[in-house]
Amino acid sequence: MKKLNIKNLYKTLLICCLGMFLTNCEGEDGVTGPDGLDGIDGIDGVDGIDGIDGEDGLGFEELTEFGGVTITAEGTRSDTGEAFTDTTVFEFTAIDAQALKDHNSVTADDDSSSLSFKLARFLSTPDDESESSNIQFELNVNNPDLETPEFEFALIINSYHIIFDDFGVLKVSDDFDNNPELLNGTDIEITNFNFDDATNELTFSFSFIIDAETNDSGNDLSISGQVAVVVLEDISDSDVFILL
Repeated sequence: MKKLNIKNLYKTLLICCLGMFLTNCEGEDGVTGPDGLDGIDGIDGVDGIDGIDGEDGLGFEELTEFGGVTITAEGTRSDTGEAFTDTTVFEFTAIDAQALKDHNSVTADDDSSSLSFKLARFLSTPDDESESSNIQFELNVNNPDLETPEFEFALIINSYHIIFDDFGVLKVSDDFDNNPELLNGTDIEITNFNFDDATNELTFSFSFIIDAETNDSGNDLSISGQVAVVVLEDISDSDVFILL
């Protein structure tokens, strides 16, 4: 029989006791320390180089190169009784061959004692289906070189709309003539007439009153206009036929 080793037994018991003591004597958590300082922001990167500009888009220069007609309407609203003034520029020209011949032309008689002008300008790009707002006129001038030439003037205003700040709208659409013998004749005054046959530039002013009974405002409506256009001369030979 082996002898019990008392010395080793004591060592084993001592180790077990120390282990139990350390296990049961865990320390408490300390106080949470303060937050650290924020870091420094990084430096912004360098801006990139601007790209190359693109090409200009196509505009409507060919539709506005022959000038336009400025219309000013002055009157009083029937619903609010407020006076108003509205100015609109009709500056777009239909540029197909027939339109230029019929609506942007000048014709002179053989001795140039009479000139006949035909003109049409649209409020926006000409389009038979969606753009009906336009102004048309025929102006015949007898003795244009005299200080006081004689004028025959017929004017058509189609679907000219005056839109107010409160979203009200007034439509002006009618034809007018300076021949008082006609049903729609009115006193149309023509002033500042000038036609340069070297540059085909035509300028003049006109003004007239639309009676209260014949316009939707219910009050007299004053219309004035300034014409500054370039007209074309038809040089085609009417006896020549072109077969397509």
